[in-house]
Amino acid sequence: MNKKCQVFTPNEIVIELLNKVDYNNNLFGKKIIENACGDGNILTVIVERYITDCLNNGLTTKKIKMGLQEDIYGAEIDKEHYLKCIDNLNAVAEKYGVIGVNWNILNVDILKEDLKIRFDYVIGNPPYITYKDLDNETRLFVRENYEVCKTGKFDYCYAFIEASLKILNENGKMSYLIPSSIFKNVFAQKLRDFLMPFVQQIYDYQTIKLFDVLTSSAIIVCDKGRPSYFIDYYNVDKGNTITINKTDLFSKWEFTQKKAVDIKDTAKFGDFFTASITIATLYNKAFVLSDFKELEDEGRYIVVGSYLIEKDLLKLAASPRSMNYNKNELIIFPYNYKEGKLEKYNEDEFERRFPKATNYLKLFSDKLAKRDSDKNVKWFEYGRTQALSHLNQEKLLLSTVVTKQVKVYELSKECIPYSGIYITRKGKLNLEYAKNILESEDFFNYVRSIGINANGASLRITAKDINNYVFPIREA
Repeated sequence: MNKKCQVFTPNEIVIELLNKVDYNNNLFGKKIIENACGDGNILTVIVERYITDCLNNGLTTKKIKMGLQEDIYGAEIDKEHYLKCIDNLNAVAEKYGVIGVNWNILNVDILKEDLKIRFDYVIGNPPYITYKDLDNETRLFVRENYEVCKTGKFDYCYAFIEASLKILNENGKMSYLIPSSIFKNVFAQKLRDFLMPFVQQIYDYQTIKLFDVLTSSAIIVCDKGRPSYFIDYYNVDKGNTITINKTDLFSKWEFTQKKAVDIKDTAKFGDFFTASITIATLYNKAFVLSDFKELEDEGRYIVVGSYLIEKDLLKLAASPRSMNYNKNELIIFPYNYKEGKLEKYNEDEFERRFPKATNYLKLFSDKLAKRDSDKNVKWFEYGRTQALSHLNQEKLLLSTVVTKQVKVYELSKECIPYSGIYITRKGKLNLEYAKNILESEDFFNYVRSIGINANGASLRITAKDINNYVFPIREA
């Protein structure tokens, strides 16, 4: 697991982290820690600033050595990097004639340490590890010991952020480089609640990649000694700055200036429409047919390779990608709608009525059997069933990933969407009304504020985001 953590902070960002909490002057006697210090590329800058500031203030090298031993702390779980960090710190100190420092760099898992010291500054770049990459033992420990990780699929860095805030003294400041997904991720809600009283500034890099990874980053600055009802939000990408009232931040943190709109003139998208995730076969290769042909003399079937499949079992298929490229696809639909209600086949009935499709699907039987399917799903059915009962109506389709615009596609009652988010009506407004809303500039701006960075300029949204969108009725 440790190797996944070892993404070191670029020097220009180290400087930003320190400047944003004013770690510049009169540093003697002020305690600072970097609690995932790696080789020490942040700590070396800290030590250099500390020494030069002390020299400028007339302190002797003996006094400076004492200060380094009492004021500068670090923690690194990996022994190799821990030793390298000490070597690097010695090299900086010796450059200024400070020899033999007994460094307070700990070779520990900081999340398991009960530090009695409280710090003036916590600076760092915590490990970026997703829940799925954590081993079971680490998941259990973090869940049991950190408030922000009690539920859901938390990222490892959430625990580091909580631990860092807890070891600040009553006037302490924290400057942390974090994945910007914490502002939007549903599983980071407890973390956002925990951060809210302390966070003062956010520097969001959005599409600027600070590392050779897909993760977008932001710097958060927290101050325990200066309560504020506002957050200064800096979009580093665009050079924009806005001040946001913390009372305007709800579940996801939406970094936009709120328009003065009378609540009586607005409505939630979910009041009139339902946005839902499409069906999930959990193995599209078996069910979605892109390369097929029809035989004139065998009108009951289509042909896929050397196999026949009964047409009665097929429906038009759609994904945002196939619609964008005007690609015709079919999908094996192992269900039936009778008077608008979904009916399922038992296994004997399915194999008797559709022997050709049965033979075809059995090509994939091993893969189908290994799916992480819903309980009681038969081998020839889709892995997830939650969307099926609502599909038998006209609908709209859009992608979960938005780049330059929101593209909305109209689907017939018979068409089965297998990727993206689909929209159905439940009130007096028709689907054309919904399409106009989703293609509006206001909705696109909402996506830009609420979406999680997917890659470059692309943003990922959820069905819940769409349902929560508030639109002015007079403009819809």
